[in-house]
Amino acid sequence: MANEVLTKNGTQIVWANSGDFGGSPIARTHQIDLTSVATTEAREGAKADLGATRAARYSVTMRIELNAAATSGLVVDFYFGQSPHGTAATANPGGLTGADADYAGTAGDAVGDSIKQCSWVGSLPCTSDADTVIQQATWTFMPSERYVIPVVYNLSGQAFEGDAVEMSIIMTPLIDEIQ
Repeated sequence: MANEVLTKNGTQIVWANSGDFGGSPIARTHQIDLTSVATTEAREGAKADLGATRAARYSVTMRIELNAAATSGLVVDFYFGQSPHGTAATANPGGLTGADADYAGTAGDAVGDSIKQCSWVGSLPCTSDADTVIQQATWTFMPSERYVIPVVYNLSGQAFEGDAVEMSIIMTPLIDEIQ
């Protein structure tokens, strides 16, 4: 009998805003408030521990809502700052704090330069749909460190919606199983 390698989903890690997120049945596990993030601004979320033993691959879905119609093809970029340490901010790349906060880059550089120290996950190409249309993209990410900090960099030409009800980042472990 031949063996098969199948993939199963592990327990999701979900970044969203505690006061707004309406993602039931998905439960928020970590904080990020994407409310009204302006174009050319970035936001970092709380640092997450993927565990000493973790999946090699993750599915990552970012969901955002724009306040007004973007120009088709402009993007929202998504990064992970990876860290070998759970609490030491000095172990974080690009001046990240590891807490939900506006991200302005390092003291000596702007966001666009500082963010290059983080791992680019993907770009969400925006459509010219306005408020109430959820824009989302899913990527596969292979972390090299135990701890990750999500960073959302808005280059869409429009601010995000004034509430974060539908906005989230969902990271799902993809666990290979031989049967």
